[in-house]
Amino acid sequence: MKISLRHLQLIKAIGDTKNFARAAQKLNISQPALSRAVSTLEEQLGCKLFDRSRKGVTPTVFGKFLLKRGGPILQDVSIVERDLNQLQGLESGEMVIGSGPLPAEVSLGKAVARFSRNYPRVNVQIIVDRTPNLLTMLHNRKLDLFVADTRMLKDKSELNITMLPQQQGYFCCRRSHPLTEKTDPTVKDVFSYPLATMWFPEALLNVLARSVGLQLDSIKDLPCAVLQCDYLKVLSDIVAESDAVGLITRPILNCSIHKQELVLLPISTPELNSHYGLISLTRYSQSPVVQIFQQYMIEADEQCNREIEKNM
Repeated sequence: MKISLRHLQLIKAIGDTKNFARAAQKLNISQPALSRAVSTLEEQLGCKLFDRSRKGVTPTVFGKFLLKRGGPILQDVSIVERDLNQLQGLESGEMVIGSGPLPAEVSLGKAVARFSRNYPRVNVQIIVDRTPNLLTMLHNRKLDLFVADTRMLKDKSELNITMLPQQQGYFCCRRSHPLTEKTDPTVKDVFSYPLATMWFPEALLNVLARSVGLQLDSIKDLPCAVLQCDYLKVLSDIVAESDAVGLITRPILNCSIHKQELVLLPISTPELNSHYGLISLTRYSQSPVVQIFQQYMIEADEQCNREIEKNM
């Protein structure tokens, strides 16, 4: 007996609705036809898939197994169908992009804008979240790809990574900050004040700390508080109106409403270079729209770097 995609669709509909009548309505077939199909499948498999009672329909251990294994299969088939439709001309379709907060602020909008101008009928959904959550969504096939700091990825064996052009990160503070009076401020001086930052790898923070002789077991061991937020507007408000020191890139500073109030500290920190990449799964081929979008994303980051060099 071969289990077909149609069987998996029937089982999923019953599992979702927990009712044969509602499942039949969802599948646009009659309830007797659905009942006969499931009974025939149970007979041929030699096991019961659902327990029927007045309270409803409950999957047996065999039913749960098929629901668990069949769900991803149906999802993959749906994605294949979508990709095939996109291959027929890129006239329509959809793409779900994940992004860490920083690349979402720097270049993602520009890349999506250019893509949308050229492919106005392709739906694009953007999900901004932290890297671990984005990675989970990618493995669950809820994302086509995401852009994030690759240093946060512990296991890259199943990932296809296309690195984006690097951007230098800087410490910044308000113009009247005590650190602006120092001739040669250091990272150790920065750690004497609260640090306002997006979420970033604790390993990177440890590297910075060790460079100035500090041994940390966690971010909580810093001399001053860490103020974390994934919204740059909030962080820039904090830095502009307190003694907190922020982490920033030139493109973000140039676009900030606090541009005139903030200054970059003259501290050489090559460790703060970005390591952002476009991340997808190796076991699935990329759809045409994803391949095109990746190129737009690379070009958007390259444009940011050219603008930085021009304004320096």
